[in-house]
Amino acid sequence: MTLKQVHVTILFIFAICTGLVRADEYFSGQEFTEKLKSGGDGPTMIVLPRGKFVIGGGKAGPDGAGEITIDYPLALATTETTRAQYRHFLAATLSAALRTFPEGGDDLPVTGISWDDAEAYATWLSRETGHYYRLPSSSEWEYAARAGSQQLYSWGDEAGDKRANCMNCGTSLDGQVAPVGGFAANGWGLYDMHGNVWEWTKDCIDANSAPPANGMPQLFGNCELRELRGGSAQSDAWSIRATARASAPRKTRMADVGFRIAREIQE
Repeated sequence: MTLKQVHVTILFIFAICTGLVRADEYFSGQEFTEKLKSGGDGPTMIVLPRGKFVIGGGKAGPDGAGEITIDYPLALATTETTRAQYRHFLAATLSAALRTFPEGGDDLPVTGISWDDAEAYATWLSRETGHYYRLPSSSEWEYAARAGSQQLYSWGDEAGDKRANCMNCGTSLDGQVAPVGGFAANGWGLYDMHGNVWEWTKDCIDANSAPPANGMPQLFGNCELRELRGGSAQSDAWSIRATARASAPRKTRMADVGFRIAREIQE
């Protein structure tokens, strides 16, 4: 936990003790986990601040541009979904016999996951907790990756060395995935938003229209294709910038593709 996150936690405890907020309310920067009916805890989530940003960096080009407003409470997993978390899902749903993963590596991001697989995990997590978990929209993902920045990366316009896991990011990983949280978090407490594994989003692909201005998922267009964000350990530095995107068939499983989860928060 960073110093900033410790400070936020102290403020939250103070607010509860003084009656300023109820314990069941959430605020920007708060981390939380939820108990699962099948045992254990769900992923660590962090509440994003509300705000506006220019998707695509405000520059003309293939990334597109337009103002997006995130004016609803939303939490995002601090890390990509891990092998351990996904194994728990498989065991709880009696699917372990259908999918196997190498032993160990519990803190590695789960990969070889199709969009449909990720959706099934989100649906299960919603049942386990009684709250609505889903894949983030492409706009929500970029908003979170930027963490208030309009630069190519959350830390600036240069990839630099050892800030992320990619092919020319100054690491010695040679295209291999790294344990989640192995690089510094961005300003909003999110890890590995640049590189490590591509992440599925909720969005369908529609090249002829702009994404919804309210930040919600784009659920029209070619929904057999779904949007990927973030780049991977096998990507170059240009492909892990905040605006970078790709797409793939929803049933495709690839060695450098995983996901992270979002949770909508009721007001």
